[in-house]
Amino acid sequence: MHGAPAWEGATLAHANLVLEGGAMRGQFTAGVLDFFMDQKFFCEYVVGVSAGALCGGNYVAGAPGRSSLINVKYAADNRYLSMQSFVRTGNAYGREFAFHEIPDVLDPFDYEAFRRSPIRFEAVSTNLETGEADYHEMHDYHDDLPYLIASSSMPLVSQIVEADGKLLLDGGTSDSVPLLHSMLTGASKHIVVLTQAAGYKKKPNKLMALMRQRYADYPYYLDRLQYRHYEYNRLYRWIEREQAAGRIFVIRPPEPVTVSSMEHDADKLLALYEQGLAAAAQAWPKLQEYLAG
Repeated sequence: MHGAPAWEGATLAHANLVLEGGAMRGQFTAGVLDFFMDQKFFCEYVVGVSAGALCGGNYVAGAPGRSSLINVKYAADNRYLSMQSFVRTGNAYGREFAFHEIPDVLDPFDYEAFRRSPIRFEAVSTNLETGEADYHEMHDYHDDLPYLIASSSMPLVSQIVEADGKLLLDGGTSDSVPLLHSMLTGASKHIVVLTQAAGYKKKPNKLMALMRQRYADYPYYLDRLQYRHYEYNRLYRWIEREQAAGRIFVIRPPEPVTVSSMEHDADKLLALYEQGLAAAAQAWPKLQEYLAG
């Protein structure tokens, strides 16, 4: 049995929440969102990429603690996120285990709380044939699950997801931080949770030769992969300008993140989660000022 979702009785803030991905770096986001849920702070609209979408799903369902619990509890389980899973199933992020066995059996997800949630939620993936971002509004966690799986399916170590006639993979390739998409909703307030510290610069993909072989049939997708570091660094510069101008509110790690994409060390994961909690608590007074402005 599930208790009442955390959003029960809360008044939604007139703001959008934008969540970057980053695999296990999502522990930082999990900490930020758990602080928000403890404060009964829920935004009208959430858009998430990859790990950001996974954390966002638990936020929309009003399930504090769940994102971090799953990552920490199963970090050392090869069925969850590992190269062993990739060799065995074709997916580093074990789809059957992560999206069925855990939410349906081991640590049940409250599908009904998600379905009843008053919060709009979109998951971002990348369309391989067009090279463009796919923004899918998730009304039902179970029915729309292929889009959440696609959003968190990292290239090279994941099988392509087919959904509604589209071929999809990780949304980070096409829109790492969907702030522009959030702005296009017409909202005036945007809270952005990043998973890299200030000063981070993405470098060219060292695996492009493999990418060209694997995705030779998708030239537009290859373009996005090849130039992603330019787009990412440009996006981060724009976010910093928008933040400096007071148009958006950003919460990000205070120091460079050392947690790896497939981190198995539970202590490191808990430490990053606690960093997220602390960063959100520290930002809370200024966030209230931003929302009231």
